[in-house]
Amino acid sequence: MSNRHVHRADISDMGRAAEETEVQRAANKQLMEEGRIIRSKELERRRREEENGYDNYKSQDASNKVSSNGGPSRYSSQRSSIELSSSASSSSRNVDARELRMQLIQLEEKFKGAMMANVQLDNDKQLLRYEVDLLKDKLEDLTDSNASLHKSFLEKKRDLAYERMQVAELNHRLDFARKQIEARDQLLIEHDLILLGGSGVDDAPPLPADQKPPPDPDGEGAPAAGAKGHDGKQEKRVPNGFADSERSKPETLPSMALVSKSTADMLNNLGEPSLEAQILRLFEIRKELTARVEKLENDLETERSQPGPVSRYESRTRYAQSQEAELKQDLHNLRSQAQEYKYKLQEALQRNTALESDIVRLEGQIKRYKTIAESCEQEEAALKQEIRQHIRQIREVKSELEDYKVTNARLQRKLDKLDRSSVAPTSLVSTSLRNARDSSAHR
Repeated sequence: MSNRHVHRADISDMGRAAEETEVQRAANKQLMEEGRIIRSKELERRRREEENGYDNYKSQDASNKVSSNGGPSRYSSQRSSIELSSSASSSSRNVDARELRMQLIQLEEKFKGAMMANVQLDNDKQLLRYEVDLLKDKLEDLTDSNASLHKSFLEKKRDLAYERMQVAELNHRLDFARKQIEARDQLLIEHDLILLGGSGVDDAPPLPADQKPPPDPDGEGAPAAGAKGHDGKQEKRVPNGFADSERSKPETLPSMALVSKSTADMLNNLGEPSLEAQILRLFEIRKELTARVEKLENDLETERSQPGPVSRYESRTRYAQSQEAELKQDLHNLRSQAQEYKYKLQEALQRNTALESDIVRLEGQIKRYKTIAESCEQEEAALKQEIRQHIRQIREVKSELEDYKVTNARLQRKLDKLDRSSVAPTSLVSTSLRNARDSSAHR
């Protein structure tokens, strides 16, 4: 926009200079007219003086004739006839010479005025040619700048097309990663498994296949990658389970496991918030039961070692045997159940570790793709802004070019008008000179 203002200022300065030259030319014409009037007055005065001098000469000639009438009549008549013929011829010559001199003076004055006007017009013509050359140079500069802008525009357009292809490819990869996560959730649903741990509380079961997870503003689509806050908003989580402000801490994977729904219900009935606490609770229960069994065995041994009546001994023996059998059966059941839980826990931990590695890898890819997509969007916005700026500059250059064309046409019309006005006085001077030569040749 500043270039356009500068060019418009140059155009206004050129118009102002043209107006000043027109005013100066009008003043010169006025001065020439005044000089012509003064010169014509001077010539008229000289002509009158010459006529007065000729009248005085005629009066003196007549007096000379009167004084010479005392001689012989024949001689005087011959002399008078000769003098009359000579005076008539001399007077006609004087009149013709005077008229020719006056015409010559007038023609010289006209020629001088025409020459001065021609010189002034030549100066104006040179000035206009110089201005036209300047406008041509500016037009060439603008054409070059327009070509360079068009070239840069094409380059930016190609870069933009390439970046759009990159963005499309990254979006395709991102969709593929999301589909993999959805497939993982679908597999969890089909096998009736639940992902436990990872956020301090037991996670909810995965969503069905027809229900999509809520959109994550940070692009994290993994279930264990983030947790909802108290206000319902999704908090940004890195793959290690911590927020962005905690990246400086050492990375530790959260305790997570894939278990069946029945096992998850049993673990939830323990009343512990995390999977690790639930496992510790199971070990504590097992330890308590083991201690109870050992205590009962010790009591049984003490009862056996004490002497007593046979009936009492038999009754106690039967009671102890039945109680011991029940305790052994309960202990066997608890040990088998603990072994089953331990086996399932190890299997779930292995699956969980494999899924965690996949989740971490996918989350890293998603985050990388998201960063690349954001950078591509920023570059695309910058390119769009540059394209708009180039289009605006091209429009300004086109408007300035139109202004220059209009100014050039106006100056060309003025130049043609000046050329026509300069040709007219020259033709007038040549016609006057031709008439003077013809009259002199005729005489």
